Amino acid sequence: MRVIKFIRYGFCMISLWAKSFKFNKIKKKFGEEEAFKYAQKVFLKWSEDTLKIIGIEVEIHGKENIPNETCAFVGNHQSILDIPVLKTALHDKTIGFIAKKEALEYPILGFWIKNTNCVPLDRDNPREAIKVISKGAQYIKDGYNMVIFPEGTRSKDGQVHEFKKGSAKLATKAKAPVVPFSIDGTSKCFEDNRSFREGKVTIVFGKPVYTNEISKEEEKNLSAYLEERVKENLIKVN
Repeated sequence: MRVIKFIRYGFCMISLWAKSFKFNKIKKKFGEEEAFKYAQKVFLKWSEDTLKIIGIEVEIHGKENIPNETCAFVGNHQSILDIPVLKTALHDKTIGFIAKKEALEYPILGFWIKNTNCVPLDRDNPREAIKVISKGAQYIKDGYNMVIFPEGTRSKDGQVHEFKKGSAKLATKAKAPVVPFSIDGTSKCFEDNRSFREGKVTIVFGKPVYTNEISKEEEKNLSAYLEERVKENLIKVN
């Protein structure tokens, strides 16, 4: 069974590679915006196929909390599978990520990461974090949803770790709503054993915070507030 899944996923990645040529043609003929729309469709198809091949069932709660307007999504990080889970859950919403710069070097996937409004972050250079957040905030102002995992890296013990204080600035700089999300179950499907396994994953979208309506004091404590909301929603699903 695992061999069959491996072969199926191999074909999935070959298809993903082949679509990069179509992306370049669309970009050359119709421009960056049309190419971006195509990249998001490819992103969704890859996400759905990845979860289907592995055998992951996604249960979604709180989708009614997501505003219609452009916003930032902030949540915990258990596994590399959080990305296809989040994209599948959001489905028709376009999203980009604040992603570690090493992700741009991934075979095949790196190409798509570069072309879906993902902003690379050098975790060894804290000074660049301000520029990264500012660029992500500008994407939100321009009408693109952005995602950040404020823990800074994937959790190794399944617990939600302290959110980086500057992470909330992704939303506050753009004066945009920020939606906390909680993911549970992805670590069991990969990180715990370093091999893909079937399982059930739950994602909860909490109530948004409208950053254009909060006080300076609330803005100062926003990262801690979002961290608590993420933890609370994880408890509710366990």
